[in-house]
Amino acid sequence: MIINITIIDVVTVLGTAAFALSAVLAASEKNGDIFTILVLGIITAVGGGTIRDILLNIPIFWSQDLSYIYIASLSALGGVLFFPLLKSKWINKGYLYIDAFAIAMFCIQGTQKAWDLGFGLPIAPVILGVITAIGGGIIRDVLLQRPSLLLTSELYAIPVAIGCSIHALTLAYYPDFSQFSGLISVFIVIYLRHLSINKDVQVPSWAILKSSTTNK
Repeated sequence: MIINITIIDVVTVLGTAAFALSAVLAASEKNGDIFTILVLGIITAVGGGTIRDILLNIPIFWSQDLSYIYIASLSALGGVLFFPLLKSKWINKGYLYIDAFAIAMFCIQGTQKAWDLGFGLPIAPVILGVITAIGGGIIRDVLLQRPSLLLTSELYAIPVAIGCSIHALTLAYYPDFSQFSGLISVFIVIYLRHLSINKDVQVPSWAILKSSTTNK
C-alpha cells in the first residue's frame, strides 16, 4: 500500500504538537496542573482550525479525525513529563520559538485548506490562514489571563500574514510549486519571528497607534 504524505500533512502534525507544547510552557507560568495543561494543549492546538472550519461552514476537522486530539494530548503530556529539562534561563525564549514554529506551520495549512475549497479567492485564504495560526494561541492566552503577543509591538501577526500571502500568490500563479512555497513561507515566518525574538526587531513606531495622556 502506498501512503501519499504531502508537506501539508507533515506541517499539520508538527504544528499540532508544537502548539500543544507551547501551552505547557505558557501554563507553567500559572502553576497549572496536569489536567489544566492537557485542556489548554488541546484548545491551543485545535482552536484556530476550529474557528476556520466554522467560518468555512464545513465539519470541524478534528471531529472527523481524532488523531489531532491524540497528537495534542500526547504532546501536552509529554511536555509535562519532560518539563524539568526545560527549567532553565532560556525557557521563555524557548516558548517563543516553539510558538513561532507552530504559527508558521498552521498559517500554511489554513491557507491551503481555504484555497482548496475555493473560499473567497484570493483574499479569504490569507485571512483564514492567519486565524488558523494565531487563533488557538489567543484563546490560550485569554484563558491564562496573560498578555497576547498580538497586542504587542513584536512581529507576530505580520510574519504570519506575509507567509500566508506568499503561499496564496504561489497557489494563484504557480500551483505546481505549492509544496516548495509552503516550505519557503514557513521559513520566512520563523525567520521574521527570530528577528523579533533574538534581535528585538519590532513593528515600526510610525505604524503604532499610541494613546496620549494629559498631565493635570
